[in-house]
This record gives sequence, C-alpha cells and structure tokens, in this order.
Amino acid sequence: MLAGYVYGGGILAVVLAVVVVTLPPPATAAPVAECDPGVANTNVTGNSAFDRNLGLLAAALAANASAAGAPGFAVRTAGAAPDQVYALALCRGDVNASACRACVAAAFVDAKSVCPGGISLYEDACLIRFTGQSFMDFLRPDKWQVSQMTWIPSQASGIVKVPEVGWFNAAVAKILAALVEHAWATTTGNNSTTTIKYFATGEESFNPKIYGFAQCVPAMSPEQCKECLRSLHDNAKNVYMGNSLRWVGVYSVWCRLMYSVRPFYGGRATLQLSPPPPPAVETPVEAGAGKKKSAAGVAAGLACSVLVLLILAVFAFVRFKRRTKAVEADHPLKKITRAQCMIFDLPTLQEATENFSENNKLGEGGFGSVYKGVLSDGQEVAVKKLLGTGGHGLDQLHNEVLLLAELQHKNLVRLHGFCLHQGETLLVYEYIKNGSLDNLLFDINRGNALNWEQQYNIILGIAKGILYLHEDSSLRIIHRDLKSNNILLGEDMEPKIADFGLARLLGEGHTHTRTTRVVGTFGYMAPEYAIDGNVSTKIDIFSFGVLVLEIVTRRRNCNSDDHDLVNLLSDVWNCWTKGTVSQMIDQSLHGYSQSQALRCIHIALLCVQSDPNDRPQISSVIFMLTRENMELHPPAQPAFFFGGGSASSSPSFGQRSYVYDRCGFDNISVNGVTLTEPYPR
Repeated sequence: MLAGYVYGGGILAVVLAVVVVTLPPPATAAPVAECDPGVANTNVTGNSAFDRNLGLLAAALAANASAAGAPGFAVRTAGAAPDQVYALALCRGDVNASACRACVAAAFVDAKSVCPGGISLYEDACLIRFTGQSFMDFLRPDKWQVSQMTWIPSQASGIVKVPEVGWFNAAVAKILAALVEHAWATTTGNNSTTTIKYFATGEESFNPKIYGFAQCVPAMSPEQCKECLRSLHDNAKNVYMGNSLRWVGVYSVWCRLMYSVRPFYGGRATLQLSPPPPPAVETPVEAGAGKKKSAAGVAAGLACSVLVLLILAVFAFVRFKRRTKAVEADHPLKKITRAQCMIFDLPTLQEATENFSENNKLGEGGFGSVYKGVLSDGQEVAVKKLLGTGGHGLDQLHNEVLLLAELQHKNLVRLHGFCLHQGETLLVYEYIKNGSLDNLLFDINRGNALNWEQQYNIILGIAKGILYLHEDSSLRIIHRDLKSNNILLGEDMEPKIADFGLARLLGEGHTHTRTTRVVGTFGYMAPEYAIDGNVSTKIDIFSFGVLVLEIVTRRRNCNSDDHDLVNLLSDVWNCWTKGTVSQMIDQSLHGYSQSQALRCIHIALLCVQSDPNDRPQISSVIFMLTRENMELHPPAQPAFFFGGGSASSSPSFGQRSYVYDRCGFDNISVNGVTLTEPYPR
C-alpha cells in the first residue's frame, strides 16, 4: 500500500510507525507496515552496533517526546558512522505524555521486529523514523522542495449517507481548509508553557458531523508547514470530490491531513465550524402563472427580440473582424494557460506533414494514423489523427488535453498541443526518432540492435514511467494498453510510454483493432481484466511483466500466426521449473549481466501472477530492479500458462487460476471501457 518516501533528491531508508493506544475508535483502516529494502546498513539484526544504537535511541526518544514541556516531538542520533542511527518521534497533538511514551516505545519494538533497517508505517497515534542517514537536512531552506515530496492518499472503502454529495464535499473542503490555515499558524504559547506546534483539530456541525485534524513536524518553518499541508489538501480534493467517503487521509513524511465522519482524536476540537449553506433549490413555477402575463409578454418579447438580434449581429461582425486581424498578425499556435499546450491550426499541420503524405506516415493503430511533421521553426513533431472524435466538443477537448499536457515525465511522450477542425481531432506530440521498441526487438532485419545495458535501462525507464502514472502524477493513471509498440525510444534509447491518455479523449465507445469489445491487446492483457473487466493498477503490472520477458528473451508473447500451444510465458515458466531459464537469454551475456538478466526474468514472473494481489506494486518493482541484494520470493505459476494438459488441469493454490490453450479468447465480452483511466488521489 505504501511506498518509500522521496525527498532531498533521493530515497532515504526510514521507518515510520504509529501504534494503537487508548484512543477513541479508529476512523481508518487497520494498521499496515511495509519495509524498504534499500537500506545502507545491512547488518542491523542481532547484537550489531546499529541495533545497539537503535535500542539506545528507542529509550531516549520515548522519554524525550513525552517529557514535560515537549511538543510530543524529539530528534536524536546515536553512535558513529558507519553504524550511526538518526531517529525522530512525533506524537499526535491530542495524545497525553504517558500515552505518547507508550506509543513511541511500542512503535520501536514493532518496527525493529518487522523492519530492522527499513521503512514501516502504522496509521494511528504516533510516528517514528530511523535510518542510517541524516534526513533532517531536507528541511534546510536551500534544500526544501515541496515538489519532491511524495503523498500517500488513503480512503474508506464505504460511503456515508449525506443529504447531497456536493454539499458534503463543500463541508469537507471547508473544514480541511480551516485546519490547514490554523495548523501552520499555531506556534507556541506564552513563556511559561509550550503548546503543541503545527497541530489543529476541527469539528463541523454537518449531518453527519465531520471531524478533522492537521499536523506538521515541529522542526519545520511555518512556511514549510503551510506549503506541505496545502499540497496535501490539493491531493485530498482529488479523492473526496464527487464522493461521500466516510474518511479520507493524506500523509507525507512531514505532515498529515485527515477528515472522518467519526471522532478519532481525544479532547475538544480546537476549531468549531458551522456547515456551508445548502445548495439553492429551484422553486417550480405554478401552472397557469405564465398565462396571466402572456399577452403583454408576447408583444414586449417580439420587440426586444428584434432589438437583441440587431445588437448581436453588430457585435458578432465586430468580433469576427477583430479575430481575423489577430489570426493574421499572430503565430498560428495559441497557448492554453498553465499546461503549456498549443492550439495548432490545420494549415500549419498540413504544411508540416506535406498534407499528411504517405511518405511521412509513421504508423497506424486503433486510435488513428501518425505522421511525421516539421514545423516552420524546424521542430520535428509527430501528428496523430484520431478516429471517433466527431462528437467531442471544444470545451471537453480542452479539459482532456490540459490533463495530458500536465502529465510530463522523461519516460512519457510529451504532448505539444492539438488541433480541432470541423469534427476532426489531431494531437501533436514530440517526435521520437528511434521509433518503437517493437521494431528494435523483433525486426529480424535490424539484428541485435540493443545491448544488455540499453535493455536494462529500457526496463527500468518503463517502470519509472508507470510509477509516475500510478503514484506521482496529480491523478492516478492506469494505462491499460502497455505493449512494445507503445514504448518509443528517444535519445540514448531512453524509453517513453506513448498513448497513455488517448482512450480518455476518445470516449467510452472506442474499441481497439483486432478486438470488438475488450479494449487492449491480447498477450499483454491481465486475465481479470480480459475476462471480468476488473480494472486496477495491477493490470499494468501484468503488462509490464510481459514486456520485461519480451525484452530479455527478444521473443513476442503471442503471434497472431503462431498456433503452438506454448507461448512466451509458458515457455519461460517451463524453463524456470526445470532450472534451464538461462537458455532463454542472450548467450553472449556473462557474469553480472547474466545475473541481472535472470533477475529481470524472476521479477517479470512475479508481475504476471494469476492473482492481482500476488503482483507487486510498481514502486516495489523498482526496488527489486535496483537493489541486487534484495531477496526475491519464488514465483508461482503465471497466468496464461499453457501446459501440456488441458486448460482445466491448472493447480488451484486456493485462488482463481487463469489457464488458456491459446493467445486469443473466445466468447469474451467486457464493457466498452477505455484504455487509460485516471483515478483521483
């Protein structure tokens, strides 16, 4: 559920824990924990120097954080390099001294047993962190960058009955905004007492009542706390808007923000709020009321209509003349605010592509045709003429393109702009000169065009692009059609994921080539999506696993003209079980390269497990790819394993198993969903 925290330009090994103490009934899910395998100190168990230093810090922090006058917060270090330990403890502002001490002490016990040198998070009343690297320097003004923070959203699985969802959302927005502004402005009390810094609770008399809290690490400056909480608030909106969820929490390393319809903190709330006014209700007009004034209204209406039409005609003529002059004087590209996205006119793109000449055609797929173009300033672009967009209005297109243009990452193909002309829609992307991964892997005329270092960097780059879509972008984006010809290769063979937003533009009714109702590409499609229509981030993980196997073995998973009962996944699994999987990689690889290639196959098999719950999150995949000393658990039989027996002979393992006897599927019908779907964070 939770991934490592990114800050200060790198991933530090941290441990966070919040342990259950005697508090009101929890409003969130049960505590969870996850370890970070990328720890500098590997010898952290038993009676090591690191472990002894950690034991000293555990006792000291429990005492310091609960000491009289302390704001429930303490930071300390123990030992000397390379076994020096840095640690932090922070109790929630409503927890008393004894409960704080017990929580911190218990948190260290749990953290050391679960993650002796990694990262752990328990959602409740206190927080601890420890690591072998200094992390407080990130709060220095010259290093603080709120954009480098990673937010972790969490939400209730159920909804609550409310009078009106929009009214409820407005009430949630009101209490969270008030908590944000109150928390960062809360510093200290008078000279004799010290209040808890950067902490606020609130209660709003909505029906049902809404409770909330906000908190920052006290070592932050007020400006840092404000930036941190405001960023959390922006992320929280993406989760609760349009819903009536029982609770929503958004967490980062340095601050937390949450609301719930149940009380979850002790004591009286520091803010007492009234609900926003209910939405206005239109009052229906009584039947017959209009008839009483109809006679006078008709005469006045005719006269006014003539006058209004004359005024509008003059206004339209003047506006048309002004726009004509502006178009002649200005460059044909018009910027849309904040997204840095251009509006192109059709003549510009016709000239750039030589009127969409076949000689400039780069390819054709289910979404339309792609042409290479050169703009008047010499910039090379790729112009995609979309299919099935005649019913889209300009305002809707603007909103969708703004979303795509803001999703910018070095491993995503960048959208420059668009053109809408008489029902025809064209998207303008950066031009990627090395073409698709599909061509380099499987074009026999090009031979072995990629060395192992390039292949590994392509695998890692694709994973980083998926991480951005799944966890780091403003909305959670599920691609749904990751495949080799949707991976383009830029300078130095750097991978760029393409078509990560086209389906949202095209609408619900669009279908992909070679399919009728299932959207995607067989061979890359997760079984739970292909058969049941279930959509989650794990369907991209499955596709990524297939991609990795194709890259390492240079074999397609499924060929439309291949009628063998064994596809790539089953072939790899057969070799894996026999201990001969090394035969499937490039035989020129030796030593470290061979070991790295075999590790990639291992990770890929974990990604193509039948049960989505058995597949790792993309953040865990990146850890496994970059931490060679991380032990990988053995994979089970993958989905789409084509054994020698019948499809029904698959072992169950107590879970649903997906076994097929060929690449295609008969009688599969899934709702006409789109490929890429954003989910609020």
